[in-house]
Amino acid sequence: TSEEGINSIKKELGNLNDWKDIKELIPDSFKQDKEKIKTGLSGIFAASLELTKEGIITISQKKLFEKLMIKKL
Repeated sequence: TSEEGINSIKKELGNLNDWKDIKELIPDSFKQDKEKIKTGLSGIFAASLELTKEGIITISQKKLFEKLMIKKL
């Protein structure tokens, strides 16, 4: 869920002073199989949109289909 994603991102805020691949923030509990990875990534993505809206982080993607990167503001 996006709430789990928000908590996961907030735990990592201290490590987000520089750009980090959004996939690195997927909680370990979601990295066990392909379907869970997709669920974890969607939660992190939804959370990153919410935290961007709140002015806590920023999101960057250089080109279409490239990595999504996030960083603390």
